[in-house]
Amino acid sequence: MGVDAPLPARSSASRSSSERGTPSRSSSERGTSESRRPAPGAGPGLAHGTATPTPTGNDPWLIEAARPRRAATRPELGPVRPVAILALGVLAALRALGLVLVAGAIAAGIAGLQAGSLDARGILILGLTGALLRSVSAWATDVVARRIAIAVKGTLRRDLWQWIARGGASGEGGVAVLATDGLDELDDYYVRSLPAMIAAAVVPVIVGLRILGADWFSALIVVVTVPLIPFFMVLIGRHTQSRTDEALRALARLADHLTELARGLPVLVGLNRVADQSAALEGIQRRYRERTQETLRTAFLSALALELIATISVAVVAVFLGLRLMHDGVTLEAALLVLVLAPECFTVLRDVGTAFHASQNGLSALGRVRELLGASPLARPAEPSPLARPAGPSPLARAAGSSPLARAAGSSPLVRRASEASRDAPHPHDGIALDGIAVTYPGRAALGPVTAHLAGITAVTGPSGAGKSTLLAALAGTLPAAATVTGSVTGTDPDRIAYTPQAPHGFAATPREELALYGADAAALGELGLAERADARIAELSPGELRRLAVARALARVDRGATLLLLDEPTAHLDAASAELVRAAIRARAPRCTVVLATHEPETLALADAFVEVGGVPGVERRDAVAAPSLDERAAAIPAVVPPRSPSDERSDEARRPASATGPWILGTLLAFIAVGLGLALSAVSGWLIVRASVEEYIMYLLVAIVGVRFFGIGRSVARYTERLFTHEAAFRMVDALRLRLWRSIASRGAGSRRLLEGGSPVDYLVILADELRDLLPRIIPPLVVGALSIVGVTITTAFVLPALTGAVGLTLGVATAVAAWLSTAAARGAQRTRIAERSAIVRGTAALTAATDDLRANGVTTPALATLEAAQRRLARGERRGAWGAGLGTALVVLATTGLAVAVAPLATGARAELACVIALLTLAALEPLADVVAAAHRLPALREVRDRIRPLENETPSAAAGTTIPASPIRDLSLDHIAARYGETPVFAGLTARARAGEWLVVAGPSGSGKSTLLSIVMGALPAADGSVRVDGTPLAELDAAAWRERVAWCPQDAYVFDSTLRGNLLLARPRAAESEMREVLGRVGLGLLLEGLPHGLDTRVGAGGSALSGGERQRLAVARALLTDASVILLDEPTAHLDAPTADAMMHDLRAATADRIVLLVSHRPSDRRATDRLVELG
Repeated sequence: MGVDAPLPARSSASRSSSERGTPSRSSSERGTSESRRPAPGAGPGLAHGTATPTPTGNDPWLIEAARPRRAATRPELGPVRPVAILALGVLAALRALGLVLVAGAIAAGIAGLQAGSLDARGILILGLTGALLRSVSAWATDVVARRIAIAVKGTLRRDLWQWIARGGASGEGGVAVLATDGLDELDDYYVRSLPAMIAAAVVPVIVGLRILGADWFSALIVVVTVPLIPFFMVLIGRHTQSRTDEALRALARLADHLTELARGLPVLVGLNRVADQSAALEGIQRRYRERTQETLRTAFLSALALELIATISVAVVAVFLGLRLMHDGVTLEAALLVLVLAPECFTVLRDVGTAFHASQNGLSALGRVRELLGASPLARPAEPSPLARPAGPSPLARAAGSSPLARAAGSSPLVRRASEASRDAPHPHDGIALDGIAVTYPGRAALGPVTAHLAGITAVTGPSGAGKSTLLAALAGTLPAAATVTGSVTGTDPDRIAYTPQAPHGFAATPREELALYGADAAALGELGLAERADARIAELSPGELRRLAVARALARVDRGATLLLLDEPTAHLDAASAELVRAAIRARAPRCTVVLATHEPETLALADAFVEVGGVPGVERRDAVAAPSLDERAAAIPAVVPPRSPSDERSDEARRPASATGPWILGTLLAFIAVGLGLALSAVSGWLIVRASVEEYIMYLLVAIVGVRFFGIGRSVARYTERLFTHEAAFRMVDALRLRLWRSIASRGAGSRRLLEGGSPVDYLVILADELRDLLPRIIPPLVVGALSIVGVTITTAFVLPALTGAVGLTLGVATAVAAWLSTAAARGAQRTRIAERSAIVRGTAALTAATDDLRANGVTTPALATLEAAQRRLARGERRGAWGAGLGTALVVLATTGLAVAVAPLATGARAELACVIALLTLAALEPLADVVAAAHRLPALREVRDRIRPLENETPSAAAGTTIPASPIRDLSLDHIAARYGETPVFAGLTARARAGEWLVVAGPSGSGKSTLLSIVMGALPAADGSVRVDGTPLAELDAAAWRERVAWCPQDAYVFDSTLRGNLLLARPRAAESEMREVLGRVGLGLLLEGLPHGLDTRVGAGGSALSGGERQRLAVARALLTDASVILLDEPTAHLDAPTADAMMHDLRAATADRIVLLVSHRPSDRRATDRLVELG
């Protein structure tokens, strides 16, 4: 069973209380694009619908015929300055002029050899000038095109970040991938397609005019055949865009799914569902691979067709030239000039098609960004909402929609004073007036009309789900776009609000950097006891530490002049000492601002001098204690034996490692060499044919060469197509296996490393770096091998054809390629390292921006957050520009060497037969393509090394603490901790801990925040090994137990347990995939959600939103506890199960929890004294 995210649209009838950040929407509101996504709780292959067959079937020609016709539009350029286009046009003209000079020099040299009169000096001057012109223009074109791509990506990223900051994004992973991998796909478009399009408009004109001047008949053939290229290019390629769009959407879904899995990884570990989700991930990436390969096959097939057309067209020109040479219809020099120039007319047009199809991902990303940026105006502006207005009455801009549930949240609340004396307390202003504030979502009410005067410290009270967080979010301006707000508010300044949400998110990497965004230094952390954590990763903070950091941010805002302090559960997850530090800090700021807080804790409520009660009767069930079915009755549901991994399984895993997947790579590289070899042979034989035709009287002597030309041309195209299929298939499969290993590795560390679970990290490792590796391998391995073999092949051929030139050809090609590769690698070394690091920073920062948008906007610190991302973008741009100079320089050197050598062949081969000199000249000229690929591959080597270095530490799973073969009994009757010690690195966490619990007993773990309570639970679960001592299960050390069997016997409900973007049913089925509906309803009743379930029109099939956003914080917590109870585990680990719950709800749930776990062992972590009983065993940490 897999939780496949993102999932179908929520039902419009989904219940959502006041604290559910995201409203429900019907499928019609979200369109049909999501209607076929896999169902919650279903396997990866199931979906909510089946595609309806169309009359056209899968025939691409029928599909194309049925496609709606659109008016022709100019090529998509994006935000490119006209001067850049002009520069590319000038460079294309210089490149064409250089080729004309080189072709003239080669033709004159070979013709001179044939005639016995050779002007070596004039030929070298002419040819080397053309070679220099061609190499410089190639280098400059690459540099200019890359700078265009860098500038466009920077502009689009900035626009995308601004859009995210306005509250437009929902899926962290998909948006983060779009901002990095998606936009980086534009490199192919601007570096390859755009220069190719401009060259296609410039080069054929210049080259065609030169051909016309040399031979009008050949020019006529070129004019007639050239239009075939764009005709077939359009005909073949028009239906590829939709497939590419599907592949891009599949990548976004994969990223969102990985982010969802990573955020919920502690839940999956605690419920022993990592293996199931690994299978779901494998299914998702398989579908992504299949979609992407469909697009690639279409692009490769297009390239094959275009190459075949170009080859046939050039062959037609060559045949006519040969026939006319035999009858003296054209001179040898003119024929050779046409033979060298004619392919360029077709090549530039073919390059447009191949580059365009290869850059479809970039165009899709560009379209996706523009679609997002051009969407309808968001209801939430970049600054606080219309509720936050300056003093003075102002009606809210939006009218309330009629709803039968409009007053479900209760009538206007009672506002009461804690004491008469508090009325005279000094305050910075007259407070804030709320007049009939109400919030509704489509079809339901979230907050009843609230009329109140807020001054001093005002506490918003009410049961869990009554609307407390909604009221604070309304004042902060972070309500979702679909919320409808009525009423008015006066007395607020949108620039002077400080806000701590119930579920805070950090943007920066460390607490020190986070506070710097808010204009404070690390000293502010000391006030809340976080000074020692100033440089820790925010992702590694405990929930209590993260909450104190969020409060410190808000207090820093007050210190800088904020007059309204909004605090949602400021002391949740905190021990008594830490909570008192927070309360003291709030009291210290109260004289300077209005404080509005929501809390269930009596000590924090005692701060208030006024109360606003929201909501009606709490939705809490208090039932008679009913014992749950005993574990003995359910023991049969647990396999008696969990089969261990066999040696064959281990060998299978090893076989999937990249190092062992050599077969496809060898075959793909061999095919690449065959394609290049056939291309070189095509050039050489064509040259021999033309020169020989000028002196041969009998055409039968030339027929073998004519057939060879056709064979080499067709064979090269087919071999290149096949090679691309093999190498990309090998790369995809290898990276898919790597991605699964990385996921399992992260899963094995996840319970003990929050840093790996932050929104950007899983996307960085599993999508960005994995896809980077996938893209690099086919562009490095075959080109390097093929380039080296090409130099050897050309040198050997020269030794047979013109032995005197062997040394010159071999040394020139070898030395030039080596130096160019060295220059390219040296220039790229630092640039590529910067590129990989900054892309990771951008993907993590984008994910953090998406997650923390509400925190940033409400506190008015969006600008410095965007500045942080912009700084990473500037560093990335600098690195890419440095790399562009180096890559272009290496390519220019190879162009100069191969072109100059081709020009020099005739002067160096004085006295040799002309047809043999022509073979070597055209052979060295054709060697440019594989040698330029070597330089490009060398340029990418530092990036490959950097990616491997970043991935290598995570390639192997960490061993489980349970690594034996003993199968524990079911049910487990005794659990003991024998002098347990834990440490992170060299830092001790706790030591000497000894305790014991039997079935039916509760072991309560207490201690201050950061003392190691959650770490202890991870050790008991087997996710972390103990530094010393042992955990014993029915007397057997945990290290001797089978890991899989032990995970079946224990269930963990972590702090702030993640609720997946699925239905109630889908979330519960994570605990037990075959649970009956009656069991699910029973367990929801035990945690106090029975009344909620009864009020939902769709019952268990009601969607809960991303991260459970359609539920209040307390409802999410109870659903998480229900999942743990639904398991068949003998040992239940509960980490702060009553956080975010009001006292009656918490007491009722704990009452039912004890009844439901009467025959289980329970380890409880809680700061709430009333959660304990006198009969519980107590362990104190810290």
